[in-house]
Amino acid sequence: MTAWHTDIQLAREQKNPAYDGEFIFGVKTTGICCRPSCPAPVAHEPNVEYFDNIWQALAQGYRPCLRCRPEIAGDHFQQINSGVVAVERALHLIDEGFLNDRSIAELADTLDVSSRHLRHLFVQHVGAPPVRIAQMQKALFARTLLLQSSMSVTEIAFASGFGSLRQFNTVFRQITGCSPTDVRRKVSRVNVSDITHCIVIECPNGPDISSTLAFMRERAITGVETVTENQYRRSYALGSSQGMLCVEWLADERALVLSVEAADIRCFRRIYQRVRRMFDLDTDFSVMLPVFTADRQLVRGLDRGCIPRLPQAFDAAEFMIRAILGQQISVKAATTIAGRIAEQAALGFNHGDADIYRLFPTPAQILALDLDGIGLTKTRQDTLRAVCQAIEDGVFQLNSYQRFDDFRRDFTAIKGIGDWTASYVAMRGLGYRDVFPAGDLGVLKGLAVDGVRPSIREAERIAEQWRPFRSYAALCLWHSVAELEAAGKSAGKDND
Repeated sequence: MTAWHTDIQLAREQKNPAYDGEFIFGVKTTGICCRPSCPAPVAHEPNVEYFDNIWQALAQGYRPCLRCRPEIAGDHFQQINSGVVAVERALHLIDEGFLNDRSIAELADTLDVSSRHLRHLFVQHVGAPPVRIAQMQKALFARTLLLQSSMSVTEIAFASGFGSLRQFNTVFRQITGCSPTDVRRKVSRVNVSDITHCIVIECPNGPDISSTLAFMRERAITGVETVTENQYRRSYALGSSQGMLCVEWLADERALVLSVEAADIRCFRRIYQRVRRMFDLDTDFSVMLPVFTADRQLVRGLDRGCIPRLPQAFDAAEFMIRAILGQQISVKAATTIAGRIAEQAALGFNHGDADIYRLFPTPAQILALDLDGIGLTKTRQDTLRAVCQAIEDGVFQLNSYQRFDDFRRDFTAIKGIGDWTASYVAMRGLGYRDVFPAGDLGVLKGLAVDGVRPSIREAERIAEQWRPFRSYAALCLWHSVAELEAAGKSAGKDND
């Protein structure tokens, strides 16, 4: 028996939650797979089989446990060998519904590999071919909706990406070992409002969501989104579907309630995934916390003892535009100009909410706008137009499965875009966890020793020790500077 096998056996027997997301185990006698911390009685080791990820367990015929819900333990993309870029990219595309209306051949072409090679990579590194993984992803999301929403079985079938109710029932039974109705019967009535398209999202770990909402509130675009102490609302346009979403934070229950108004329910899964990323719900903070608390520069930036969440924007293109507007001006000024752009685009939106009455324009729509008189310099207008044209021409891509160095190279090739903007868009627009904006003034202030700031090169050298979570290190440095400045202002008022 290897040392690693001994470690994971001990973690399973001790029900150690620190290993949740690190591996999945299946119990041969029951045919059920679980996360390490599952509260069920400990199975005897000869009856246990270990897997790197949920997909491998499902491919071997195991059914996910209803008690510990292994399908929501950690980020399953991170559990795949990070060196296999084609597999990572394919998993993200499949999760976004690529195979709902396109073929394996088209997926392979997008990844610049052959269909045969792609299937081989999936079987080798994930445990099943792409089509089967797509079915598993849809079935697991449907299972989440059955357990945590009040949607009907028919609505859940289409919200999960299935083409028909018959297909849904067949695939769901194959993967979970029971029918959708059986799953619904095993849980009590979901504690959500009577809004049809509504789901409870549990947030048992990590910092309080209130800090994330406060961050969003300072940056809310008038008419497009509104944020209160416990609620986020916005308009959205995904393909041909338009609507409004609302995320409410239930602090006592440590849960978010997502409700979606949509004419086409097939967009629900994409919205759900985006909301999880917005509130950084899939990061394992327990892995980072010991490192950050032991670091004298980062520990000062913890938020009430917790590492700050990395709030990824709902729409990457929208955030990219916000980042360009925010170059060398305040957050408040950039937010005001973003609101003026939305007003100029005049994309009317009426869903019965007095505060949400506009859609934010796409890059293509911004190209058609007159940007004079909204507070942008001629240079900044030129940069914004050049970026919008570049994304329309395919010069660069806004997706999180490309290498950061590739994104930075293509993005900074545009006049007016530097490393700071590329890093910030990668962090907050695309959700990269290991990006460090070494030239940022706040970062350099946070790294200062006795008032002396390091050089950019020295800052990059210091940050190497925080891989692969340098984005979170930057958040801590920003937070520590903000706390010091707030304390200084408070002290100044007291002296007055």
